[in-house]
Amino acid sequence: MKTARTILDSIGNTPMVRLQRLARDIDAEVLVKVEYLNPSGSVKDRVALRMIRDAERDGRLKKGMEIIEATTGNMGAALAFVGAACGYPLTMYVPKSVLSEERIRLCRAYGAKVVRVDIEDVIHDSTFPQGVHGSRVELIPRRVCLQREKTDKNVWWARQFSNPSNRLAHKEWTGAEILEQTDGRLDVFVAALGTGGTFLGVAEALREANTGAKAVAVEPEGHRTIVDGKLTLPLIEGVSGGLMKELVDRQMADDVMAVTEEDAIRTAHELAEQEGLFCGLSSGANVYAALQIAKTLKKGQRVVTILVDSRDRYLFTERLTT
Repeated sequence: MKTARTILDSIGNTPMVRLQRLARDIDAEVLVKVEYLNPSGSVKDRVALRMIRDAERDGRLKKGMEIIEATTGNMGAALAFVGAACGYPLTMYVPKSVLSEERIRLCRAYGAKVVRVDIEDVIHDSTFPQGVHGSRVELIPRRVCLQREKTDKNVWWARQFSNPSNRLAHKEWTGAEILEQTDGRLDVFVAALGTGGTFLGVAEALREANTGAKAVAVEPEGHRTIVDGKLTLPLIEGVSGGLMKELVDRQMADDVMAVTEEDAIRTAHELAEQEGLFCGLSSGANVYAALQIAKTLKKGQRVVTILVDSRDRYLFTERLTT
């Protein structure tokens, strides 16, 4: 029997599954990459490992230092998990009233310190919490991280929203796996936008492989950040822009679909009840969009999307958070 040197060796190589019942009346194939089977339960494990290893190699992260990050949950859990395996403590700054108790307890179970940050200056409209966009609600927590980075030389801010290792993890790892599992034959790739790293990295891999596949981004109906091809987030030096700005500037999205929280929740429930796929609400949003696209395609064509995280972090609080 082969053994893994550490739990980190089990990240990646997640299965690609064809939907059966939810797509039974659709001619095109709908394939889902089951990223919630990563050790901490989300696609972010890939990014956390890549960011930490790259920072170690470059000398930006050294033993005895503390990792800090602003997060809506999945990256916090992934950094806490990888940090625990590598010997780094994590302090995560989270938007108050957004993070569910399940996510907070999950991160604390890995030893992370969780600090809630008030975000009233960012969220003040009637659509909250009808779907939450991570890039928007993390703005103030990122300012806290920026201040800590300036005043404490013993911290390393992961900066997932602008760290190129985020994009590269998905281009060279997630995207490479998708190409291998589909033999490079897919017509549309669908992924929700959070930091933009998953979408940007995979779309880049597909474009460089000349697949001809369209890349469609998904956002919560109530909190869109890309409208008419333009980024609506304020560009704040060191706090916003990053991968999302790169995505827009390079015109990597062929289309952007808005999905309601209700459709995301219903589809996540259907995935568990009809397909046995125990995934979260952003996965529900991805699959809902993928199914709508697949209905417009022909037999033999193929849509691929991501099951981002596990349903266990949505059992008590069902909120679409990308």
